[in-house]
Amino acid sequence: MAGQRVLTDENGRGSIPLKRRGLVPPVRDCQPEDLELKMKCKQMVDALTEDEREHAARSSYKYLWKSVTTMTAEGVASKELTEDREYYAMQMAMRHLSSKKGNIELALPKFQAAIQFRKETDLDGLRLCFHADKLKNLDEETREKYALYREKLSDRMSSGRVYVCGYDKSGRAIYTIYPARTKDFDPEWFLKESLYNFERALACTERESGGVEQSITVIGNYTGFQSKHATPMSISHEFLNSLRQYYPSRVNRVYMLNTPTSFLLFFSLIKPFIGTDTRKKISFLTNDKQRESSFGELISIDQAAPWMITGGQKDRDFDASEYLTKTPFDEAFD
Repeated sequence: MAGQRVLTDENGRGSIPLKRRGLVPPVRDCQPEDLELKMKCKQMVDALTEDEREHAARSSYKYLWKSVTTMTAEGVASKELTEDREYYAMQMAMRHLSSKKGNIELALPKFQAAIQFRKETDLDGLRLCFHADKLKNLDEETREKYALYREKLSDRMSSGRVYVCGYDKSGRAIYTIYPARTKDFDPEWFLKESLYNFERALACTERESGGVEQSITVIGNYTGFQSKHATPMSISHEFLNSLRQYYPSRVNRVYMLNTPTSFLLFFSLIKPFIGTDTRKKISFLTNDKQRESSFGELISIDQAAPWMITGGQKDRDFDASEYLTKTPFDEAFD
């Protein structure tokens, strides 16, 4: 179909139409060679409490929204929701197990720690706060908390430092960063702003790819970056450690453009906090030839900003109000 982006396998064969918007469920059957890993994942999920299992499943925004809109006030889930909970909890377990090369003794405590992090950071609340009007059975305390989240995120996001804009050719959302637009370095809300958009990118990927992809593409435009825009080491360490410990296999590639000397010095300081596997995914694009070559293969013209690819059509100024209040959480800024 003309103008329709498609998802192809690693060899360029086949075509899976994108923009499915999650209507086509992901394939849930494991191949025979995956049965051992599946059994280990089942062990990991079985080791969780019911509350932990629910929060593990909620790492999927698709499941989170279904859970909060269909579960009864008494917390009773339908048979379908219970089956979905098992499936999405298994997905999260698999990511942690794979990151530990199938070693369940190492993976299980990491899995449980990631669930605890999600609860303590209230990632559910951050993802739901702008759509609280569609939720029933919220108590007054939760409504007040969500109102605070909306106020803080609206203020921080007004600068457009980080947001989700566009998709690569595999349906992965693009987590776009403009460090020179940094508003301030409030320790709590700088982290939560970053996590809000990271979670949003994951939700967009899940919806755009129909659950086929589970990672995102990160692109940073460092035009105008100065030393004053460098994130304090304590905040950088906390964010990077969060990604390393609690989000295994969630970043596909990282591209950094127009990096001045001041940023390269800053990067040399934070590099030790970046996991070895992630370091291998980072590319510095220092000239137009590298940029056009890398992004030409990765992103179609209609999904790229002009500074990514010549002729890129994502050229709208960022509108925080539209992004936060009028656009579904699992949709990128268009």
